[in-house]
Amino acid sequence: MSKTIILAMILVTLVAPVAALADGPVNLSLFTPVQTVKQDQSVTALRLSLIYGKNVDTKGIDISLVGVNTGNVTGVAFTGMGLVDGDFSGWQDSWLASVTQGNMQGLQTAIYNQSGLGSSGVQIGLVNMTDDFSGLQVGLVNIAQTMRSGLQIGLVNVIQNKEKLKLFPLVNWRF
Repeated sequence: MSKTIILAMILVTLVAPVAALADGPVNLSLFTPVQTVKQDQSVTALRLSLIYGKNVDTKGIDISLVGVNTGNVTGVAFTGMGLVDGDFSGWQDSWLASVTQGNMQGLQTAIYNQSGLGSSGVQIGLVNMTDDFSGLQVGLVNIAQTMRSGLQIGLVNVIQNKEKLKLFPLVNWRF
């Protein structure tokens, strides 16, 4: 083979992964804006943020010290702190806080968990808070503004939309 063909093959091999990153399947980030996928774009496979990563939507796996999404997340998020402005579907696991402003469908595990309207699934943490929930909360403090149906297990359990026994120790429920 000629040197030109070999050089062209090496160049294509080196450039192809970088071109793929431009479409958003993988985001590597030190901190925003130092990341391979711009913060106003989405990630479709893997987001790895050493300090701080911010994108619109993430579908797939998110491994971040601090992971922020201004849109929705579908998949698994392993973070120090995970913040989602939209909806989350899957498992949101954080050391400190798992916060979903929108609808959370699945599992949230952290010291502090928070979910928005229409959420359902399981929250496990020291403090679990939700605007509107159906499912199981396990923690020291569990607070639901509206519990459509579900069970709370913890030291302090509050279901604001119950007529009687809104605050109950050890267990609280609404079915």
